Formats: sequence, structure tokens, C-alpha cells
Amino acid sequence: MKLLIVDDMKSFLDLERTFLRRAECQIFTAATGLEAIKVAQNVQPHLVMLDIEMPEMNGIEAARIFSTTPTLKHIPVVVCSGTSREAEALAAGAAAFIQKPVDEEHFLAMIQRYVPLAFRKDPRKALSAPCEIEYLGVKARCDLRDLSASGMFISTNQPLQIGDKVSLRFMVPMNRGAKTIQAEGHVVRASGEGYGIGFSDITEGARMFIQDFVED
Repeated sequence: MKLLIVDDMKSFLDLERTFLRRAECQIFTAATGLEAIKVAQNVQPHLVMLDIEMPEMNGIEAARIFSTTPTLKHIPVVVCSGTSREAEALAAGAAAFIQKPVDEEHFLAMIQRYVPLAFRKDPRKALSAPCEIEYLGVKARCDLRDLSASGMFISTNQPLQIGDKVSLRFMVPMNRGAKTIQAEGHVVRASGEGYGIGFSDITEGARMFIQDFVED
């Protein structure tokens, strides 16, 4: 399965990649509508997630080209934007519109409306342990509630929003002592109980230690 994600903001591209961290698919990216057309012509993705506000060619213009080009019009285009231009996007040929900010659950649900995306199941394990979180250069204490090889759930007094990028430092129990893990992640879910964090940058070695703990 091939997905094309189009956004000129690297932070959003990184967040959407984080949403797809467990998905069995190839992810292609573009930063403008013009790049999106070029990539789509070459790789023929099964779905395009398209921002609106971009340089060179915006998402509305790109959606119109997708819908009228014989070699591209079979590809569903979902416009994912912080603007309120839903009617304009649908009139240009987009299959659907989703409003930013969007959390992991709704983002993946929208994709699955158009493609049968399969996901790797990462088992989770409860772990009550202190954790350090850093956001915008400010460090704060948080409590780790559960853990998997792809992410974690935390509670903290630090106010966070979907999409926020955070640095994390925590310890995973081992047979003899504990292993300190450092990782980068994005907030992918938020509730009254805390925040779901998806790992966006973690070493394979650290991931293996987490996996060993979870599966023990």
C-alpha cells in the first residue's frame, strides 16, 4: 500500500508519519502541490493526504488536477487542512476533507475509508514509573502509565496538544536493574487522563529493550 502525504510544514509531515508508524505501507512525501503531482505520476499512490496552504501550487489547485488528469483521477484525495475551505476542496474533486488539528484515531479512520490499511499490533504493558518530558526547552515530570514498542501513555501537569513534539527520558525494568531510554515523540491522543505519545525517533536498540519488557 502506497500513501502520499503532502504538506509544506515538516512538523505536520513528521506527525502524520508518526500516526502511520504501525501501518504496513510505503510513505511518500511532497511539500507542494506541484511536487505532489510529480510524485503521484511516478509512484501511483493508493491515497493522497493533501494540505491546502502551500507554495508553488496550493492543495485546491492540486486536487483539481488530480480529479481531471486521466492517469491520476482514480486516486482518492483527502484534503487535510487547518482552513475552513471544505466546500472548495470538495468542489475541486477531493474525496473528503478533514480538519486540522487531527488526532491519530480520526486520521487513520479517514485513511481506512479509502484503502484497506493493515497495522502491526504492538502489545502494550502497564508500567507505573516516573518519566521526564521536555517540550519547547522546558523539562517537566510526568508519570508513565503504559508502554509499547511504538509509543506510551503518560499523565502530566504540562499542558500539551495534538501534534506537539516532545523529548522523553524514562527507565525500563530489566532482570538486573533498569535501562534508561531516550526518545522523541509526538502527542497523538489526548484525554482527561493523559496523553498518548507515538515514538517518532528512537534507536532500534531502545525499541528492542522495550519490546523485551512488554513481551516478558
